Amino acid sequence: MEVEEIEDEDAPGACFHSSPDEYVDLNVDPDTGVECWEEELHETRAHPTEIHGWAELRGQINDDLKKKFKTFTPSQVNQLIILRSFATLRLRSVGKLKASEQIALQWQDDVNGSAAHFARRIRALASHYQVNEQLPIEKRGGYKNAHSILKEGSVHTAARAWLTSQKVGSITPTKFCNGLNTEILPGLGISLKSPFCTKTALRWLVKLGWMKTTLKKGVYMDGHERKDVINYRQMVYLPKIAEYQNQMAKYKGPELKKIEPNLKDGEKEIIAVFQDESCCHANEFQTTAWMRPGVDQILQRKGRGRLIHISDFILESTDGSVKCEACKIIYPGSGGDPYWDKNQLLAQVKNAAIPVFEEANPGKQALFIFDQSSAHAALPDNALRAFEMNKSNGGAQRTQRDTVIPMTNKYPEYRMKPQSMTTLNTDGKWVPKGLQQVLEERGFNVTHMRAKCQPVCPFENHDCCMACLLSHQDDFVNQTSELEQIIVDAGHLCLFLPKFHCELNPIEMTTFGQAKAAAIQCLDACPVDVIRRFINRSWRFTAAYQGGLTGKAAAWAVRKFKSHHTISNAALISLEALVQPHSDA
Repeated sequence: MEVEEIEDEDAPGACFHSSPDEYVDLNVDPDTGVECWEEELHETRAHPTEIHGWAELRGQINDDLKKKFKTFTPSQVNQLIILRSFATLRLRSVGKLKASEQIALQWQDDVNGSAAHFARRIRALASHYQVNEQLPIEKRGGYKNAHSILKEGSVHTAARAWLTSQKVGSITPTKFCNGLNTEILPGLGISLKSPFCTKTALRWLVKLGWMKTTLKKGVYMDGHERKDVINYRQMVYLPKIAEYQNQMAKYKGPELKKIEPNLKDGEKEIIAVFQDESCCHANEFQTTAWMRPGVDQILQRKGRGRLIHISDFILESTDGSVKCEACKIIYPGSGGDPYWDKNQLLAQVKNAAIPVFEEANPGKQALFIFDQSSAHAALPDNALRAFEMNKSNGGAQRTQRDTVIPMTNKYPEYRMKPQSMTTLNTDGKWVPKGLQQVLEERGFNVTHMRAKCQPVCPFENHDCCMACLLSHQDDFVNQTSELEQIIVDAGHLCLFLPKFHCELNPIEMTTFGQAKAAAIQCLDACPVDVIRRFINRSWRFTAAYQGGLTGKAAAWAVRKFKSHHTISNAALISLEALVQPHSDA
């Protein structure tokens, strides 16, 4: 097989930039002046191997461009394209000299130049590739850039410390560049001939471990670690979930193999049912269309289209045999459906969600899990509300339900006594009781206490006024919402997620993108295994919080142990050692 003639002055490892006239020979040994490719090529020819023809090499080049395109630098891509053109011309019986000249004329920017030098470079590159079947190893700037300021320990540490101190998500190459030139390097007493540019800062960011990342839904930090939120999460939500999980089936491993729960006598299997709501618009995602340019035209609507509100439930155990539908879709707005409210949710749960679950899962108990919105936590119309009461009996106030004085009442002699919230007035009619009489019936002396503070009660004060004192009584505090009461009366369980904890609801982890364009079809088409994986992710967050992790540490643990149904105790102990401060600190 003929090998292309090698000309000593040509270096096949030369870089082909976007403009071939910008050629810089960077493969020359700075000490000896010998071109680095020569020894390699002469050594290869001294021990000849099989030389393949251009037909086979052209196929190899095409495969590299298709399969390995993203791994090549721009200069390497240019070299492969030139080699492919050279191979094509050689297969068409064009001589190597003429082939290289034709390619050089096409690639050279200077239309008046002869392109002879560039043609020689192409022939040298072709010779190297035909012998070695690979591009020359690029050694550009290897000895020139061997020393970098970033390699100095103090600079590396200071740069990482500066980046870590910035607010998450606020770092940009431009901001980092300004930080390097004005804070980091001057602070170390380092002065440069010229300041760093943004491209250098970008390269440093990557070397220091920062990557441009697509934002996804995760832990919602605004209020996530608020004291009252943590108290509800640790004292109410997590203990109840731990209790219920003993009666739940698990889906483990990549295949999501179902593991049945070990039920005691009289226990039912519990299935978690997550609820959430979403809004979209009819024209929200209509951004492209197939048309004939200059012939067809679409006059886009100014608005986003009618609002679509979806309220739906998901669960991880179903066989698809039930034909009923629990999803509720409305189109609120002018001339449309009423906006979503408490009454519509209660009707959906009572008339759709519970019957559908019982038909699909006979003999099992549902654990309905909702987020904490005003509609979900709404109390019945006759609920106990101290701040809606007058000081005296009667007047313009709502009639509230009767109650029982709680065991935590300050005066033991009144505890557990029934208390009516209405009384007969002088006309013999039943009227609502006022704050003063209700408190006096519980043993409190409120003769000189004001009815209500204006405009609001002082923070963390429990006895500043009659309304505040009564509102902190246990029967006023621990009331069952109307939604929970409907579910409990049907023999099922209800639980509310902690506020700002969207990561505990698997519905929040997928956007159902196409469902916003075709809501009903796509919501029904969501695969069961996808639902199970997102529910497993919610359980991993729950396990992380049960193990004492919070915020970013919990989010990191969930990403780290994504293949597990839960997070092991050993892993939690190791994580706790990393995130908790040392005792001697």
